[in-house]
Amino acid sequence: MATPARACIQALHDATARWPFRSKGWDGIMGDAAHQQRKSDHNDGNAYDLTNDPAHGVDCGALSRLVINDPRVTYVIWNRQIYNRERTSSGWRLYEGKNPHDHHMHVSIDNASREDTSAWPWSATGSLGPIPPLGPVPFGGTSLRLGSRGSQVIVLQIRLKFNGYNVAPDGSFGPGTHQAVESLQRKRQLKVDGVVGPKTWAALWS
Repeated sequence: MATPARACIQALHDATARWPFRSKGWDGIMGDAAHQQRKSDHNDGNAYDLTNDPAHGVDCGALSRLVINDPRVTYVIWNRQIYNRERTSSGWRLYEGKNPHDHHMHVSIDNASREDTSAWPWSATGSLGPIPPLGPVPFGGTSLRLGSRGSQVIVLQIRLKFNGYNVAPDGSFGPGTHQAVESLQRKRQLKVDGVVGPKTWAALWS
C-alpha cells in the first residue's frame, strides 16, 4: 500500500512551522477517490498540495515560482499554469486540467526523493531567496473573440480583472468581456476590434 513520501510530509510541516496560522483547507498528499480513478502522483504519495493563503504568508503565486527550483520537484501546477522540469524550455504553460488549482498549488516529486527530508525553501533553515516575477501565460495560437469559451478565456478574464476591469472569470467570452477587451485596446492604442490576438494578449501583462 502506498504511503506519503517523507519529503512531502516535510514540505507541509515546514510551511506550518513558518506560517503557524496558515489555512490547511486544501492541503493533501494521498489521493482521494477522484485521484484513484486516474494516474496521479498523489496515489503514490509523491505529491503534495499546499493551500494558498496570502493573508497568512502563503502566497502560492510566488512560492510556485520558487519551489520548481528544488531538485526533488518534477512539476508544479498553480492557477491554471504548469511547469515541468522535463520541459524547461517551454517555461510556465497553460494547464488544461479540470481542476484549475487556484486554491492550492500542486507539487510532484520524483520517486527517488521520497526519503529526502532536507529543508524546503520556506523552512526555517531554508531560504526563500528572491521571488521570480510571475511571467505571462503564452498566447494559445488562436484568437479569442465574442463567443469563445475555455481555459484561455478564463486566463484572459483574470488578467482583465487584474487590469481593473469588472469581469467574472467564467470561461465564456460574452458582451462584458468583449467590452473590457475593447477598452483595453483603446487604452493601449491597439486596433479596437474586441478580438484578442497576440498583441492584445501581450498587453494584458504589460
